[in-house]
Amino acid sequence: MASDLGLSLAFVAVGVATLGGALLLARRPIRLLRAGGSARGVVLDNDESMVAMGRGAARKFYFPLIGYTTAQGERIRFTSATGQGRALPKGSEVRVLYDLERPDEAELATFKTLWFFPTVTAVFGLPFLAAGLIGLL
Repeated sequence: MASDLGLSLAFVAVGVATLGGALLLARRPIRLLRAGGSARGVVLDNDESMVAMGRGAARKFYFPLIGYTTAQGERIRFTSATGQGRALPKGSEVRVLYDLERPDEAELATFKTLWFFPTVTAVFGLPFLAAGLIGLL
């Protein structure tokens, strides 16, 4: 019985820690949304990077270099923090979110770049939390 309680508490701890991690990952997108800066950007180029996938295998990811103009007329260039499996076409228009006070802190306004990692982390942690809470009942 004591081991069941310990296991349930461990599951709750893993669930809470994972959901806490998801919240930490969501801080930047939330800050960008609250900051209120939004603009149309243009893909200027794509930075290529080889990322190790395990067992020595590597995969090429593309990090788009975006240029946009703030509402105050300042021209900004930034590289997206989230890589993709294929390069975005040069010259294509994209929506950008940025911090009005720090316009160089910007990101593409897509689900993948803003919410993919927080969502996956939360989805991973929820079953642990649920199992732990059910075990405690």
